[in-house]
Amino acid sequence: MKEATGELSTTVIAIVAIAAILAVFTVFLLPTLRAQIALTQACNEGPDYEVTNKDSTIKCGSPTKTDGKTTWECEYEYKEDGQTAKKKCTQ
Repeated sequence: MKEATGELSTTVIAIVAIAAILAVFTVFLLPTLRAQIALTQACNEGPDYEVTNKDSTIKCGSPTKTDGKTTWECEYEYKEDGQTAKKKCTQ
């Protein structure tokens, strides 16, 4: 009977540890990952790109030419928590 109790304790500890790791990922890493994916997509769409949906807004500025390269900046805003991120794009 003691062996079964030990296995149950180990299982509970493993489940709690997995839940803690998922919570950290969801709270800290997922918003940043979401913003970077959205900004990469916006850079690929090109300058003056703008999209708004229920969760976020993405706006890219007008292009400027420097040394033969076209550059612009895109900004991402997540409406739920007001998180913003920016990325410089080059073509």
